Amino acid sequence: MSVPPKRFWQTFLAFSLGLALLALYQTQQQTQALLKMRTRYKWVVVMAVFALNVLLGIYGLWRKQGAGEWLEIRVPPALGRILGPLLLLLPFPTLWYVKYVFFGKALTAFFPLLWVWWWLMLLQAFGLRALFRGSWARAFSLALLLSGLVLQAYVIFQPVSDYPFSLGWSEASRYYYASLPFSRSIYGVELPLSVWHPTRYLLLSIPFVLKGLPLWAARLWQSLLWLGLSSLSAWALVRRLRPEGGFRKLLLGGWFFLYLFQGAVYYHLQVCVLIILLGVSSKHVWRSLLAVLLASFWAGMSRLNWYPLPAMLAIALYALEEPISRGGSLWRYAFPPVLWALAGLMTALAGQAFYIVISGNRDLSAFASSLHSPLLFYRWWPNATNPLGIVPGIVLVSLPLVVLLGWSLRQRLLDWHPLRSGLLLAMLLVLFAGGLIVSSKIGGGGDLHNMDAYMVMLALIGACSVTPRLAAESAPSSGSEAPPWPIVVGLLLVPLAFALARLAPPIQYDRAQAMHDLATLRAAVRSYSRSGEVLFIYERHLLTFGMIREVPLVPEYEVIYLMEMAISGNAAYLERFYRDLQNHRFAAIVARRQNLDAHSGDFAEESAMWNRRVAYFLLCEYEPVLTLPSANIQVFVPRRAPQCPAPLPPPNQP
Repeated sequence: MSVPPKRFWQTFLAFSLGLALLALYQTQQQTQALLKMRTRYKWVVVMAVFALNVLLGIYGLWRKQGAGEWLEIRVPPALGRILGPLLLLLPFPTLWYVKYVFFGKALTAFFPLLWVWWWLMLLQAFGLRALFRGSWARAFSLALLLSGLVLQAYVIFQPVSDYPFSLGWSEASRYYYASLPFSRSIYGVELPLSVWHPTRYLLLSIPFVLKGLPLWAARLWQSLLWLGLSSLSAWALVRRLRPEGGFRKLLLGGWFFLYLFQGAVYYHLQVCVLIILLGVSSKHVWRSLLAVLLASFWAGMSRLNWYPLPAMLAIALYALEEPISRGGSLWRYAFPPVLWALAGLMTALAGQAFYIVISGNRDLSAFASSLHSPLLFYRWWPNATNPLGIVPGIVLVSLPLVVLLGWSLRQRLLDWHPLRSGLLLAMLLVLFAGGLIVSSKIGGGGDLHNMDAYMVMLALIGACSVTPRLAAESAPSSGSEAPPWPIVVGLLLVPLAFALARLAPPIQYDRAQAMHDLATLRAAVRSYSRSGEVLFIYERHLLTFGMIREVPLVPEYEVIYLMEMAISGNAAYLERFYRDLQNHRFAAIVARRQNLDAHSGDFAEESAMWNRRVAYFLLCEYEPVLTLPSANIQVFVPRRAPQCPAPLPPPNQP
């Protein structure tokens, strides 16, 4: 990467100027509520530093001479071997101190932290130059990549914990659904498989081959799936596109790995991506067809909005790598895409039908529940559930790649047949629109993961545009030109920012209290199970991993399934639930505390649906007799007579 020092420092100062302005604004907004002058003084100093950066950036960009020449010093090799590792490691504890001690709870805004990290990357770049020499641009891009990989690896493994209860609303429920292929050996009965995300739970079920593994092992396995399949996808992309030089291969692979977590692109979708990247070849139509069939069958067992993606990815690779002039005629050129599209869609439908048959579910209406859920279009924009918003978020993710495509194709687009460019643009628009619609479905919109198909397609096209694999109509493929330095920075900075935003402290808990709560809950449910069935709406994984034994499993009404039926308004299912409550079918019910006053905050509509269609009826017929505040668990038993809470107000219309 050959970038003149002047260009590097201008780019660095321009980005720091923008980040400082955003940090200054967020700090001023957040500290307005601080009334104590002694406390405010610290934030006045912080804002002064941001303002100083703004002035420095303006001065550095205004200067005709290059900025930062004084930093072009050479560190003696002996000193570099000591200073280099220190500067590589120092930013991580510094970031931790700034986030959790210096900023603490007073300044939780994002851009001040990102500004701090931006300048810490300069320290890392200096450390890399002390160790390996090279230019500032190469060292800084490696610092961005290295820090992003370290932060993302930490985020991946952060949920691994031996905490016995669920870490979130339904965090441990996925392990219950993953156990269902082995239900006979675990629960003593044959249970139907999950209606939703079958391939995800299929991958998560692998550890259950070994009996007796604890909950932390299942959490660790999911982290390994994230790490392993994302790494394989990055390797497959590099293997296919073959960028020139080891440094470009490292940048491409590392960038794609980080890019996948912005949505995030879930690991079971990456199985499709892997099959297509490794199996599709524009010169081997029938081998490519086999890859499309395999990936489409997997997509068909996964999610409705993934059905067309494998064929579309194969068609995109074909359009990028194969010029129409090489095909002989337009009809001959169009044959593989048409074949893959039709065969892929039919195979995806066959995959869905196959799974429905083998799943053992009698209520087929659950498979189409998502088609009957309300749409909340306001979640396209910043809101309590997603402060970034779907549209601003996906624009932020897309912008560096769109700029890259504009730069890469600025002189070559006229040498492309309109069919090729039109086909790629049409597929991007279809996936973009589909992702927006799915993101607006109630239950979604909390992040960008429903934009995953569009994100994969855009990344594939953008990455291919700067490698020799991009084929023009008249000119043979040649070596690719390195993107401009500001574009490279943008490509690396955006996914790093997403990783930084997800940074959280390690999971800590009072082990003695947790063990006491578990023992109390165990004794209670065992006692009630002597009188009848005990329903675990929440915390069903305690049965899965044997933390509570000798209590038969009640398969119905698990929290994820019950919530999906509530938000989709499945009347038949809910009526069965209400009858079971009225008939006091269950001797006890394990659930979380039901808060009928929850009408705002994140996922407010979902909470309102749950309260109106589940919690209200539960509290009518059952009352809490045991509360474990630290674990947010209650045990409910039948009331002697129905005692319904006050009627709930009508929910807000989506």
